[in-house]
Amino acid sequence: MTRGGKEDALFGRESLFRQKLDQLRTTGEIKRKQQIDPMARVRELEQSQLLSGAQAFVSNNAPSDIQKMALLDSLTELYNHDSIMRIFKDELKRARRYKQAEALLILRVDQLEQIEQSHGKLVSDSILKGFSNFLMKMIRDVDIPARYDGEHFAVVLPNTDLKGTLVLAERIRSKISFERISEMGQNWSVSVSVGVSAFPDHSPSPDELLQKAYQACTMAKMQGGDKVYVAE
Repeated sequence: MTRGGKEDALFGRESLFRQKLDQLRTTGEIKRKQQIDPMARVRELEQSQLLSGAQAFVSNNAPSDIQKMALLDSLTELYNHDSIMRIFKDELKRARRYKQAEALLILRVDQLEQIEQSHGKLVSDSILKGFSNFLMKMIRDVDIPARYDGEHFAVVLPNTDLKGTLVLAERIRSKISFERISEMGQNWSVSVSVGVSAFPDHSPSPDELLQKAYQACTMAKMQGGDKVYVAE
């Protein structure tokens, strides 16, 4: 994993995303029973400029529960789709400016559909939560995890080249099979499909890098899962 000459300043900034994530995850439970539209909250925060740029994610100007609902996925308490898109685009812009590497992982639990069909959504949700906790343990403090959509996770890897990204992806893939995700009184053993894309190897465009990583994850799944697949 490579780091450039400006690594101290950049990595200090990037670690703020993880610091904020850790802070939000420990400030209390999201009030899930309240019928609150998260996107309405996002729009409110955007209007008050709390979600503009990097300071949005480390701002202390809004109540913690509002920040959690706006920035985090309610189940996994990782960054949500909108948050990670903002972060990834901003970090890639910086990577291009400072001529540094940037990488992305898209991950999917292979057995999730079958487990949900056989045992129900509560069990599949518990596995998603368990996997998110496992992912937090596996990545570095500067890496930025998110629930990308209902079945996929994303990890932004600042200042990380393709070789270093593959090392991390393979570590996650190989170790998850030994992890027993224990929820609701039953242990579950799962595997994971991982798609990898990197700047500058695959594209300078954040949308294209996301698409390539997502497609690579799909290819890994189609080939039987439990694989790391690199974008073409």
